[in-house]
Amino acid sequence: MRILLVSPDPTLCRVIHQVLSRHSFIVDIATDGEEAWELLQAFMYDGVLLEAVLPDMDGVTLCCRLREVGNPVLILLMLEPADANTCVQGLDSGADACLVKPIQLPELLAQLRALARRGLRRASPLLTWGPLSLNPTAQQITCHSQVLKVNRKEYQILKLFLTYPRQMFSRSEIGDRLWTLDDELPSDATLKSHIRSIRRKLEQAGLQDFIQTHYGLGYCLDPVYNKKTKLLNRDPYLLEGMVDSITANIWQELMAANARLHEEIEQRKHIEAQLRRSEMMLRNAQRVAQVGCWEFDVITREIYWTEELFLIHGLDPNQPAPSAEEILALIHPDDRQLHQEAIQYRALRREAFEANLRIIRANDGEIRYINARGGPVFDHSGQIIKLTGTTSDVTQWLR
Repeated sequence: MRILLVSPDPTLCRVIHQVLSRHSFIVDIATDGEEAWELLQAFMYDGVLLEAVLPDMDGVTLCCRLREVGNPVLILLMLEPADANTCVQGLDSGADACLVKPIQLPELLAQLRALARRGLRRASPLLTWGPLSLNPTAQQITCHSQVLKVNRKEYQILKLFLTYPRQMFSRSEIGDRLWTLDDELPSDATLKSHIRSIRRKLEQAGLQDFIQTHYGLGYCLDPVYNKKTKLLNRDPYLLEGMVDSITANIWQELMAANARLHEEIEQRKHIEAQLRRSEMMLRNAQRVAQVGCWEFDVITREIYWTEELFLIHGLDPNQPAPSAEEILALIHPDDRQLHQEAIQYRALRREAFEANLRIIRANDGEIRYINARGGPVFDHSGQIIKLTGTTSDVTQWLR
């Protein structure tokens, strides 16, 4: 059984990890809710041992998110003493059981065994396939009622096969399920060695071809040992095992795709927040400096003004930018010739421009002094595509 332990407490993690590892659990550790969420989308776990109080994302919220995306992983929520409200919220949010701290290790193991039975929908904790039987409580494997002596990793491999007896497991799937994130993933040679050792011990106990190899697919249990069926044709069982494996792979792909989508959404949110911050900083800087920006698209003839430029000219920022004729009307009559010579003509000659002009504010008729500067923007072929620039209110400075 592969467990994800989610806790920011290093002492608790160390103790639980040691105990569960001794009882043949595969244990990965996450220290906060966000890290746990990423691991649960990237890997398949049988259960989550989850602290209710976590940094970044609390345990109840994590339960909700897992159930919202349809993740059926078994969840055991660890609570602070006398925290009944969180227990109710956790169970309503999708947790399968709650455990109150300080954690009593025998109770923890019993809870995990109970959750495993619930997940498998078995009345008995025994996992059987033909004459082979595995008792998770006693951590013992028997064949023809004789105890089979296996090492820890062989026990885990057989338990994986007996838990999903009709499923096909590739070498990579076995590695993902039975090796922790801190361990180096086993090589093909290592996995072949484990399978070969298990087969040898099973053959000595009288079981031939109990674990089958399907080249290009992986390993599965021989369906003829299933006592619940009298069919001799193995193909339906092989197909069912393949379907179970395909379903698991589809689930992993869905979780990975969901993780990528979530990451992309978070990145977009971060970018949007940065853009909003940049826009606010620009708006504040323009207001303090009394500088507005403008842009004229030569192709579409569209004009864009920033908010401060509207305010400099005494116009409503919620209205569309004025047309070229309306802009000319805002310039003091005595300076319109200067505007034409210093700005329009130089722009047509593809040159940068600058001029000091007087304007008449639209809302109160006050005469203001501005400094207008800008220039053309070219495309890759050297054609003018835009005119852009800034307008500064220099009235106070001149006075």
